[in-house]
Amino acid sequence: MKRRMMGSALALTMACSMLAGIAANAAESNLLEEIKEKGTIVVGTSATNAPWESIDEDGNYVGYDMDLINEIASRMGVEVEIQDMAFDALVAAVQTGKVNVAIASMGAKEERKEKVDFTQMYHQQMNVYIAQKGSDIEITDMGDIVNYNVGVQSGTLPDQFITEQVDNGLMKESQVSRYEAPENMILDLEAGRTDVVAGDKNQAKDYEKKYNVEIIFECSFYGTGENIAVPKEQPELLEELDSIIDDLREEGFLDELAAKWEVD
Repeated sequence: MKRRMMGSALALTMACSMLAGIAANAAESNLLEEIKEKGTIVVGTSATNAPWESIDEDGNYVGYDMDLINEIASRMGVEVEIQDMAFDALVAAVQTGKVNVAIASMGAKEERKEKVDFTQMYHQQMNVYIAQKGSDIEITDMGDIVNYNVGVQSGTLPDQFITEQVDNGLMKESQVSRYEAPENMILDLEAGRTDVVAGDKNQAKDYEKKYNVEIIFECSFYGTGENIAVPKEQPELLEELDSIIDDLREEGFLDELAAKWEVD
């Protein structure tokens, strides 16, 4: 009996040591080194958001964010592998390691910062309300939106702002339509199934060219901008990305991208 108890205690000690070792190895994991050793950075995006990220007629990922991440990867000495997915799946993809980073005109809102880290802002974001051309809808303040039926893309900052209006009792949940694909949001606006769409200014400028819609109000819901999402506890990768963004800003590369993609 004593021998069996000693054997059990030894087995338990060994198991604990193994778990501690695994935890230590996980804590010491350096994603930047792994990316450089592999020679590829796996990037999550949601390619339905021109001019930031979309897919051209030849099946290529194009846009401001795509040019930016390709330039960053080039300076890191690695290739880019794109994983396209729904916008509201990106943070979880970074958090679980499905992708190394995510770039998709994403703001560093507090809810997301609880799950992932973010690089410095590489562009200041503006938001807008969009209505049908010739609409008699007049909005002079962000809060006026509570008087209308609103469309938003799920998981975005506009979605968060509109949801807050519902949570605060200022509008009803039945006034809000949420979409995974932003194009469907605009089609419903054109068809009169919603009154107003809350979205990103530069995305809206693209819609103005393609659909019978127009920007009727500009604002910034949270004063945030575009950032790259990075897993938590990866300071080396975060520092590398921030350093490269600093260089690109100083060299005028970010200004060139803004001019190329007509991003304000």
